[in-house]
Formats: sequence, C-alpha cells, structure tokens
Amino acid sequence: MAECNDRGALAYPIEQALRDPGEDWDRRMHRLLVFSTLPDAHVLAGQWRAWNPASADAMLLHAFADISRARAGGAGSDLGATVSLCRDAAELAPADPAPWVGLLSYYRLLRAPWAQVHPIWTAVKTRDPWNREAHWQMLHYVSPEECGSNVLTVQFTDSVAVSEPLGSPVAAISLAASLNRYRRALSAGGITALTARRHWDQPHERALVDNALATWTQPGFLRHAAALADLNLLAYVLTKAARLQDAWPVFEATSAVATSWPWELDGDPLKEVREWHSRAFRARSQRPQR
Repeated sequence: MAECNDRGALAYPIEQALRDPGEDWDRRMHRLLVFSTLPDAHVLAGQWRAWNPASADAMLLHAFADISRARAGGAGSDLGATVSLCRDAAELAPADPAPWVGLLSYYRLLRAPWAQVHPIWTAVKTRDPWNREAHWQMLHYVSPEECGSNVLTVQFTDSVAVSEPLGSPVAAISLAASLNRYRRALSAGGITALTARRHWDQPHERALVDNALATWTQPGFLRHAAALADLNLLAYVLTKAARLQDAWPVFEATSAVATSWPWELDGDPLKEVREWHSRAFRARSQRPQR
C-alpha cells in the first residue's frame, strides 16, 4: 500500500498539471510534450499506469515518452504498445486531440503511407484545428527528407497560411519551413551552399520574416504555450539573415530565454543565445540616431 501511495505522490504533480488546462488543448499538449522528455518519463508513466490503469493521461505520457525516446534513438525504445495506448486513451477521452497527435507521431516515425496518416490527421484537426504539434509533425512528414517533397511542403504551408487565424499556435509553420529550405541548401554543398546566405534576401522569404517581425513581438499577439519557441525561431532566423538590429526586440521579447531548437543546430543553445544576444545588443546600440 505504501508503494502505491509513493507512486501516486510521484505522479500527482504531473496529473494535476495535465488536468488544470481543461480543454485548453494547446496548453495541455505543450505540458504533455515537456513531461514526456523528462529523464525516466517512461518509467514514471509505467508506475502511474500501475497505480491507475484507467488513466488516459498516464497512457498518453507513456506513449509520448516512448515516442520521444525512439526519436532520440534511445535504447529500448519499443513502440509496440504505442498504438494501443493512444487508441485506449482516445476511447477514454474522445474530445482530446492528444491521442491522435501521438498516433500521428508514431506513423511519421514509421514513414507510413498517406492512406494511414490522412485519417489520423483529420481526427486531430476535427478536435483541434490549429494543433501546433500535429502541424509540426506534418511539416516533417511532407518534407523531402521523409515522405514528401519540396512541392508538397509548399502546398502544405500555403494551405495553412491562407486559413490560419492571426496569432494562432501554428503561426511559425511557414518560417520553420523556410529555415528548413535554408538548411537544406547549406547541406547540399557546392555552389548551392555558397549562395545559401541569399536565401533570406529572396522576396518571399524576406516577407515571411518581415511579417513575423511586425506582429510577433506585439504584446499579447502570440498567446499559445510555445510562443517562446516561435520567438526563438524568429531571433535565430534574423541572425542568419544578418539583421542583428532587427533581432534585438525579438531577444527582448524572449528575455534571452533560449529554447533548444533551433539554436542547437549550431551548438550549445545557451552559448549561442548569449553570443547572438550580445551581438544584437551591440548592433542596436550602433543604430543611427534620428
């Protein structure tokens, strides 16, 4: 009995944190993703399920923790039970998009055909049309590195851009796709890599950055749980575009708090942010006085 109480005490803070947002699916999904990357999250989830086998949240934490380990190449990342966990959670919580996001992540890892992915994608959008994590998963799925192509990626981001509400949780999807194109050019080598720096000077790419710069730093414009990650993306892109004066207000909006991605693309995120924060401050200080 003491063991069960101990397990309950361990799981309770996470259980409460996942319950508190209610049907704020964006905030709830964000917390679930954060918890799933904690060290030994899968162990805690297994203990939680032993203590409360009928908990949909325990099932989801277990599924997402295993997906996170598999994506990181972790040892023992067996996804054999993931589908059952997500489908059982979907039955227990039919309005929650999280079980379907878990399935989408699972089928993306398998490089499953569109015929399998499409109904899962539809189920997510029926429950939460602007689910950030689901859109991120689809952005990767339709990329040329996975199951799609450059054309499919453009079609996907364009379809999102024409219908998303202002300041939605998927506000950064087009900018993330643009960064992926830039990184793809860098990795291509040869003349393509040498000219990659011009990427951000192209009219379409510059307009993406300008539109984000004009709106994202406005108080209250980005209200979703991962807004800090989107601002970090914008700051990173501005450093790559050699627009350090423009990057300064974005760094201010983040309070210089780093998210791992995209800074980890170049090294240690904290070190990278400190370096570029200092450079942006110096560039801002050198702005001509009017």
